Amino acid sequence: MKSKAFCALLVIVGSQVFAARPEPQAQIDTFFSTLGDKGASAAIDGLCKGTLLESRNGSQVAAFPPALEEAIKIDGKIDRIEKVDKKLFGDSFVRIRMISYHNLGGAPLFWEFMFFKAKDEWQIYIFRFNDEIDKAFSGS
Repeated sequence: MKSKAFCALLVIVGSQVFAARPEPQAQIDTFFSTLGDKGASAAIDGLCKGTLLESRNGSQVAAFPPALEEAIKIDGKIDRIEKVDKKLFGDSFVRIRMISYHNLGGAPLFWEFMFFKAKDEWQIYIFRFNDEIDKAFSGS
């Protein structure tokens, strides 16, 4: 009986440790939560670690946290976030655009997250932010 319970426990723990990445919106929610709690490096690491984006563009991913930290320093912590749009491109690619509003009253930041489905899990493909509305929604 103990061996059956132990095997069941191993299956549960193994599925948690090796679980596929969640749906894109859940990854974005975790990104913003981590950004507020632990900062840009932890948020970007959580979003990109072990993805194709990290393996192909590791130096760009590594350079992103200082720029994001500077924007947060200028505009303040995020007060609220709005989803602007979500656009599917087939079954395996999605773009989600967001706006964040900040406590120092600076310009809102416009975010774009693109995910693709690889190996039966959603991975970040591109993400960026800016504070210029004319650049935020071009290429709709």
